Amino acid sequence: MTAEAGRSGAIRIPVEPGRAEQFAGLGSVFGKSIRDGAAVALALGLLGGGIMLAGGAAMAAEWPDLPSRVALIASMELLPPIIRGLLGDPVGLDRLGGFLAWRFGNIAPVMLGIWSILAMSGALAAEARRGSLDLVVSTPVGRRTVALHKVLAHVVLVAVTVLIAALLTSVSGLVFGTVPGDEIPLANAIGAWALTGVLMLAAGSVAFATAPILGRTRGAAVGAAFLFGGYLVTSYGAIAPSLEALEPISWYAWTAGHRPLAGMWDWPPVLAVAALTAGIFALGTLIFERRDVGATVDAGRLRLPGLPAGSSGPFLRHLSDRVADAIGWGIGIGAYGALIVSSADAFVAILDQMGGIDELIARIYPGLDLREPSALLELAFVAFGSLLIGLAGAGFVAGLVSDETGRRLDFILSAPLSRVRWFVASGAAAFAAVGISTTVAGLVIAVALGAAGGDVVDPFIGSTVLALYGCAFVGIGLAVAGLGWPRYAAVVAGAVSIASYLLGALGNALRLPDWLIDLSLSQHIGRPMTGGFDAGGLVVMVVVAIGGLFVGAWGMARRDLQG
Repeated sequence: MTAEAGRSGAIRIPVEPGRAEQFAGLGSVFGKSIRDGAAVALALGLLGGGIMLAGGAAMAAEWPDLPSRVALIASMELLPPIIRGLLGDPVGLDRLGGFLAWRFGNIAPVMLGIWSILAMSGALAAEARRGSLDLVVSTPVGRRTVALHKVLAHVVLVAVTVLIAALLTSVSGLVFGTVPGDEIPLANAIGAWALTGVLMLAAGSVAFATAPILGRTRGAAVGAAFLFGGYLVTSYGAIAPSLEALEPISWYAWTAGHRPLAGMWDWPPVLAVAALTAGIFALGTLIFERRDVGATVDAGRLRLPGLPAGSSGPFLRHLSDRVADAIGWGIGIGAYGALIVSSADAFVAILDQMGGIDELIARIYPGLDLREPSALLELAFVAFGSLLIGLAGAGFVAGLVSDETGRRLDFILSAPLSRVRWFVASGAAAFAAVGISTTVAGLVIAVALGAAGGDVVDPFIGSTVLALYGCAFVGIGLAVAGLGWPRYAAVVAGAVSIASYLLGALGNALRLPDWLIDLSLSQHIGRPMTGGFDAGGLVVMVVVAIGGLFVGAWGMARRDLQG
């Protein structure tokens, strides 16, 4: 009887979690990946949709009726094609959807694509580096399954982001539409944001496929090169023939005809990019399946120079870990600037063919002589170059906090080394890495300017301003890390860098208050490539950098370490 009661009252423990539990992250790689990335997907969807709402409000306030929009179109048609190329292709500006596509269509994939790159470059490589992936693949779950679950989860998260942004874009048409035709059908909004999602995933797929071979950092760099490169070709090809020549290999150029918000549909190129992206994800899965977990390619003689590994002291140790990446960032940023410089002669030739263009350019860009290569750099390089150096600084912060998040800091601090000394020395190494990047970039650009017969001194000195700009974001990341959030330090530094760029680039178009736009550090760079410096802005950058370092050191001395 007792035995029967025991058997009848036995508690049954399920061997496998149900579907709902798996989706919540229990017993499923897919579910855990969804759970880990859900908050970011929701936040980015709200961010993208919020920008569209702000753009709709700006359109309603500045151009509320058809006559004002006709005047806007007329003013755009007066601009030469080379200037219109900088501002974007003005299609359907008499309707709200066309305005939103014009101002935000190209920048949205760049802004949101950074998340896809970071997520996919670390999906496998980061776990392999921590050692947790070895445990996962030792279970009955195969490598291919692990990789496919992570890819599928990211695709679902991107789809959530796209749907949220599309819904808010459609709402923008309902709320801020002031003339007939301003309504934005949900199908059009989804069609527009579907392209954004495909371009995001395309860059992420490149990072995913290269990270198992090159490592997370270099894989992310390759993905970023595709993401930013495509944007630059589309945005600056009008003033740089050398960039325009790359349009046949640019995903942005392939899909330029797909602008559903402006009533233009062109699905075949979008589907082609989607198919190519799926192929790259499949290739990345195959590479992960065939290689040892965590094994990356030894670059051998192709490796960038650096300090000897194991250099003594936290400053030299961190700098030795970062210097190769810093040089790589510098070469990439410098190559972008050199490409702009190489187009200076062709740009001047285009200006000479246009009668009366000098007076028009003087009104649009006062004080800039666009016949000088350094002025062309100011126009086409500084804004985007500063964004890149800010993101590089965020990457250096990520390397610094990896000692704590990777649980190595307990061992390091067991030596006769105080927390404050470690933090200050490591932070100084991150500042030095930014300096190395901007110095290398300045040298590359100086060589290009010298070959073009332009001024070399001012642009090289101007790279110092970019160094201070990047160090300011490093300081923000250091403050976040020291005060107790090391896992979010690099994310916050990168997010503030992107926000600063967006405020400077889109603040006026969104009719944001001047005080809000002035919060962007990019508004206080001055004109470094032509010798114009904003002394007040430079002081602010130094204060933010050094202040962030010491605030972080103060916090580090008063809290427990985190793993």
